[in-house]
Amino acid sequence: MAGISALDSSLKLVKFTSETSKDELAASVEGALVWGAGTGLAGPSGIVHAAADAGVPVVVILPVVSLDGISATREEVEVCFMPCTAEEVTVRLGIAMSRNAPIETANTITHGELMIDYDRYEVTLKGRKIDLTYKEYELLKYLASNPGRVFSREALLRSVWEYDYFGGTRTVDVHVRRLRSKIDDITHHFIETQWNVGYRFRSPGGSS
Repeated sequence: MAGISALDSSLKLVKFTSETSKDELAASVEGALVWGAGTGLAGPSGIVHAAADAGVPVVVILPVVSLDGISATREEVEVCFMPCTAEEVTVRLGIAMSRNAPIETANTITHGELMIDYDRYEVTLKGRKIDLTYKEYELLKYLASNPGRVFSREALLRSVWEYDYFGGTRTVDVHVRRLRSKIDDITHHFIETQWNVGYRFRSPGGSS
């Protein structure tokens, strides 16, 4: 069965198969390379869609005859046709990863109509200031700085609360619930739950 090699933050290769869930993909990698050699596309196609659905940037390498099998109409999937060079694959992966990147200036981060101002510790949505507590702000900023990436509750406690909190992980759920009540509406849900894993930030218009 065809496998998937994905780059994690330390640029190591990690092996996955078509049985790998999209939650595992989203939690483990930042970008994915799918080798679709040959015409048996059941495995590669499933992996491509699982990775793309999880918000993982995808580059797929395959023969021209196999193009239809992976629904190349998906905008978030970059395709390299064999034979291709390592340089082309690198460029394509960079393009795919840039699609998930938030729009940033020196002191702000923007996802659609949601803007986080680092200097003012201020969040605005559709031009309206959102009243957040300090930890709500820090949690939103951390998630929004890593769109599409799944974080466990334990990881969020370590990164956002650090040594300031000695209770359990339920405090993360409470803060997420409060954030959702303030920034979500029927048009978009910014913070998604990944069951049995944790939470991730979903940028408007993104693949995540």
